[in-house]
Amino acid sequence: MKSLTLLAPLLLCVTLLCSSLNVASDSAAEALAILKWKASLQSQNHSVLLSWNTSNDPYTKTSPCAWFGIHCNHADSVTKINLTGYGVKGTLHLFPFLSLPNLAELDLSTNELYGIIPPKISQLSKLTYLDLSFNQFSGKIPPEISHLVHLQTLHLAGNQLNGSIPREIGQLKFLTGLAYRLVSLLLYNNSLSGPIPPELGNLRNLVEVDLDTNRQTGPIPSTFGNLKKLTVLHMFSNSLSGPIPSELGNMESLSEISLYHNNLSGLIPTSFGDLRHLTLARLYGNQLSGPIPVEIGNLNSLVDLELSENQLNGSIPASLGNLSNLEILFLRDNLLSGSIPNEIGNLMKLSMLELDHNNLTGNLPQGIYRGGSLEYFTANDNQLTGPIPQGLKNCTRLKRVYLERNRLKGNLSEDLGVYPNLKFSELSDNEFYGEVSSNWGNNLSGKIPAEIGNSRQIQRLDLSSNHLVGEIPKEIAKLTSLLDLRLNGNQLSGSVPLELGLMSKLLYLDLSANQLSKSIPETIGNLFMSFYLNLSINQFSQRIPIQVGKLTRLVQLDLSHNMLSGEIPGEFQSLQSLETLNLSHNNLSGEIPASLEKLRGLYTVDISYNELQVQELGRNKGLCGNARGLPPCTPFSKKGHNNNKTVLVVMFSLLSVSCLLNSSIALLFAFKRKKDTDEERQSNASDEIFFSVTPFNGRILYKEITRTTKEFDAKYCIGKGGYGNVYKAELSSGDVVAVKKFHPLHTGEMADQRQFLNEVIPS
Repeated sequence: MKSLTLLAPLLLCVTLLCSSLNVASDSAAEALAILKWKASLQSQNHSVLLSWNTSNDPYTKTSPCAWFGIHCNHADSVTKINLTGYGVKGTLHLFPFLSLPNLAELDLSTNELYGIIPPKISQLSKLTYLDLSFNQFSGKIPPEISHLVHLQTLHLAGNQLNGSIPREIGQLKFLTGLAYRLVSLLLYNNSLSGPIPPELGNLRNLVEVDLDTNRQTGPIPSTFGNLKKLTVLHMFSNSLSGPIPSELGNMESLSEISLYHNNLSGLIPTSFGDLRHLTLARLYGNQLSGPIPVEIGNLNSLVDLELSENQLNGSIPASLGNLSNLEILFLRDNLLSGSIPNEIGNLMKLSMLELDHNNLTGNLPQGIYRGGSLEYFTANDNQLTGPIPQGLKNCTRLKRVYLERNRLKGNLSEDLGVYPNLKFSELSDNEFYGEVSSNWGNNLSGKIPAEIGNSRQIQRLDLSSNHLVGEIPKEIAKLTSLLDLRLNGNQLSGSVPLELGLMSKLLYLDLSANQLSKSIPETIGNLFMSFYLNLSINQFSQRIPIQVGKLTRLVQLDLSHNMLSGEIPGEFQSLQSLETLNLSHNNLSGEIPASLEKLRGLYTVDISYNELQVQELGRNKGLCGNARGLPPCTPFSKKGHNNNKTVLVVMFSLLSVSCLLNSSIALLFAFKRKKDTDEERQSNASDEIFFSVTPFNGRILYKEITRTTKEFDAKYCIGKGGYGNVYKAELSSGDVVAVKKFHPLHTGEMADQRQFLNEVIPS
């Protein structure tokens, strides 16, 4: 017995020693397995991985616990790997899934990992947190991920994953988040397709679901109504269809729902009125119909309500006036009718209100500006009548106001106040009157006051089609933020101030249809950013300044119907972005510059009714006409030939060839149109932006422009026209560009749209 007592401590020491040797052996095995994966990486020499190496001491076992980004438990077994955002490049093919039995957290997000997500990931049996987001993984989400029964957070967003969401994910009933118990399933920004599995409704602990910006189709599963803890539901920018399930009204914890840019139809469920914690609801860009539910007025926590671009009808419910926390209300581009309810004036925090492009009638509510917080207000393209509310005079925070194309009345000289933050306003096509103010202006008379130069924040000034007289004040050049200046269709006279050349940010300048005279100032060549310049229908004389050749971003130039003389400047050869040139009805003389034919972007030229010499035209290959020495013109073939050769068509307004030197000539430059057989491009044509031939690559810029304009939000709009809207976009390079987004075309116009792209984008 005594001998056994003596042996006990010895046995304990042996046991501890064996245990220690086993732990050391396991830790070394994990280290070697991790090093094998490191060796497969293209970034194995990355500074953060330099600590991943074997020990130089032969008596010391290699342990990964001191390596960067790796955490261990008390037994020196790896429990966490975090390499987020360190530029790791490679695949997971040799990742030691089976060799890390205690790994609970794996965060490899925001790196350059690619290839598939291996099915062997299911061997990480203790994994609770998995984040592989913002890499370049492709292929399908492995169904084996459902074997991770302890998984709490699954983040796979921002990759190139395709295929459908595995139904097996619905078996992860323990899927909950870690930080602040936020439950999250993030699969957004991939190429996932197919229907959303109804089995996701089994994950009753979910708090956040982000499936947006994929290619999901089919209906929204009604089983989502089971997610009573869900606070965020994002499914926007997919191709979901069918009605919004009324069961979503059971998600009693929901604070954000974004379903915009889908193909959802039917009614907005009245059960939405039960979502008492809802702060954000974005349902715009669908095909929803019927009235706006009165029950929406029960959502006292609502801050942002966006229902634009649907087919909603009926009147705006007065109950919306109960939304005391509402800051953003977008109802534009629907079929809403009736009057704007006076209760809208109760929304004291409202800063953005968009009601344009509906069938609204009646007066603007007197209290609509009562809260004093309104900054953006659009009600254009309705049938509104009556005066501007008196409260507008005191709404000094206004930045944008669009009320054009209504039947509003009143004396703007009396109804409008001072707006130091105003950037854009449009009041045209109403029945306003009064003398122009330094603060506002549209459909007015009198002179443009010098004080207009004090409105330094204005970016768009449209005083077109009024009865303005006198000279353009030189103080207008103080508007250093101005991007768009339209003074056309007035009775302005005198010369264009030299100071106009100081407006270096100007993109769009229209002074046409006035009585401006003397010479075009040379300083106009300083408007380097301009893409549109129209000085037509005035009384300008003398030569065209050669400095116009510096405007290399010009797309349209119209100097027609003036009294300009001299030659067409050879410097025009620098206008490589030019598409339309009109110099007709002047007194221009000399030869037509051969350099015009070298302008690759040029689509239309009109130089008729001048005194230009054309006797050398016959030497131009491809020139045709009904004059001696020129071959006859043949009609354009609809199919055409697949080439980019320029065709010049000469039309003579006088019948006598003997009067050729003094005849009227119009040169029309057109590129042969190429047949585009890409059917996908045709189906998506209405969503594209048309870029002119500029130093920018329009297709590469498309994503950046949609990002900086927040998918062409109205607050970035600087101009509206019959064919489309112009938006301001500030690029990451610091450049500010104006982009015209055309309205969707009819089916019969799609072919012409493809041809237009072929004409303006060099192959």
